[in-house]
Amino acid sequence: MHLPQICPLCNMITSYCICDNSILPVVTYQRDVEHCKPSPYILEVTVNYVAPAINSDNLDCVKFEELGWQAVALRNTMQVGQKVMFIPAESVLPYELGEALNVTTYLSKGRVRVTSLRGNRSEGLIVDRAIVERYLPYILKWEDPPNACMAGEALAASEISPHMHTFYKMPNILNEPNTFSVGEELLYSEKIHGTNWRVGKLPHPVTEKHQLYTGSHEVVFQDTVQNIYLRAAKEVADRLPEGILFFGEIFGKGIQHLAYGTTFGYRFFAASRGGYYIPHTEFIEICSVCDLPFVPFGNITFKDLEQIRELSEGNSTYADHIREGAVFVSVRYPERMAKCLSFEYLKGKKGKKRTERH
Repeated sequence: MHLPQICPLCNMITSYCICDNSILPVVTYQRDVEHCKPSPYILEVTVNYVAPAINSDNLDCVKFEELGWQAVALRNTMQVGQKVMFIPAESVLPYELGEALNVTTYLSKGRVRVTSLRGNRSEGLIVDRAIVERYLPYILKWEDPPNACMAGEALAASEISPHMHTFYKMPNILNEPNTFSVGEELLYSEKIHGTNWRVGKLPHPVTEKHQLYTGSHEVVFQDTVQNIYLRAAKEVADRLPEGILFFGEIFGKGIQHLAYGTTFGYRFFAASRGGYYIPHTEFIEICSVCDLPFVPFGNITFKDLEQIRELSEGNSTYADHIREGAVFVSVRYPERMAKCLSFEYLKGKKGKKRTERH
C-alpha cells in the first residue's frame, strides 16, 4: 500500500521538498495502515543493562534507560551507556525500511512482533540511526480497524455534552517506564481485551437537560443504528446516575479474539464527574449502589517493572484463556495510569489471528 509523501518539516505533500531540498523516501506498506498513526516511541535510547542471554553463546539481552522493553543483540556488540535507536513491538515499518535494515523476513507484513529467542524476550529492534532517521514519520503504531458492530453515525460536536470527555490515553508502561515511583501505592486489575466504552446521563450543551450519551474512544454515536455501544447503553440507562460519565470495556465473541466465554458483556473500570476522575473507593461505591458491573482491583506497592510484568502474565480470571495484560492506577493520583500487555499475549499463537481494535 502506497501513502502520499508528507514532509515532516513543512507538511508539503510531494516527493520533492523545497524546504530542505531533499528527496523524501518512497514508502509502501504490506498491510492496510490508513487508520494507523505515527508511533511516538521510536527513540534514541541509552543502554543501561547488558547480560549474556540464556541458552546461547553468541547473544546478549539488552535493556534501556528510557524504555522498559528488552532486546536481543549479538554478543559483545552493546555496551552500557551506548546510545542506540530502538523500534518497539507493535510498530509497522514501511517495506523499504524493512529492506534497508534487512529485517523484512522477520516481520509480520511489516509489523514488529515480540518473540522468544532461546528463552529470551525479544521485544523490538535495535537499528542504525543513519538508516532509520529519514523514515521516522512513516513508522506507525499498529491498531486493527473497527468491525461492523463498532460502527455508527457520529453525533455532531455541537450536540455533545462538554462532560463527555475521552478517557486518558493510557500508555504501555514499557514505553513510559517512569510513570510510577518506587513505593507508590497502586491499584491493579486484569486488562480486558474488548473495546473502550463511555456512557453517561450528562447535561446537553444548550438545553442543559440530562440525556444519555454513549460512544467509543473519540466518537459519540447517534441513536440511529444499533451497535454494541448503544446496545450496552440501553441495558444500563435506567441505573445510571445523572452527571457521571462511566468508562468501561465491552467484550465478547467477534469484538476481539479473546471472547471471555460470552457473546456480549461489559464492565466499568473508572468514572468522572465534571471532567475529574472519581477516586476508586467512591467509584466502587457508586457502581455497587447502582448495580453496575465493575472490574475488580487489587492493591500493590510499586517496586519495579518486573513486578508489573509478572502481574500482567498468566491466565485470565474471567475465562479459560490467557490474559491480555494488566492495568495500573495510582491511588493518590487517579489520573496517573498505565497498562502492561502480557508477553504471551503479544507473542500470540502461530497461525492464530490476534486483533487490536480500540
